[in-house]
Amino acid sequence: MRDFILTLASLAVLASAAHADPAITTMASVMREAPNAKAHIVQSVPAHAVIDLSTCEKNWCYVSWRDLFGYLPVAAVLVRPYGPADAPPPPAAVGGGVGPFFGYGWYQRW
Repeated sequence: MRDFILTLASLAVLASAAHADPAITTMASVMREAPNAKAHIVQSVPAHAVIDLSTCEKNWCYVSWRDLFGYLPVAAVLVRPYGPADAPPPPAAVGGGVGPFFGYGWYQRW
């Protein structure tokens, strides 16, 4: 029973991490342990890096990048409105057809 509860708890932790939104950094910045400019630096994040955004409050966003979690300034984070950059475009509309409203027909008076 104990193993079952531990398994459920670990799955809940993994599922909660999957709810992060994709975002990119607008400029090079440093990730910090706390939402404070004097907090310990976790890592440097370059401009245009794809990050996972969890929450934003006041002037800081809680994010993850390369398996490390921390806070970035709001000015350095841009949320992607349309998903990943490598997502395929929507399929093109196919025109034409057969019938009185497509192609040549009685309504074009030929």
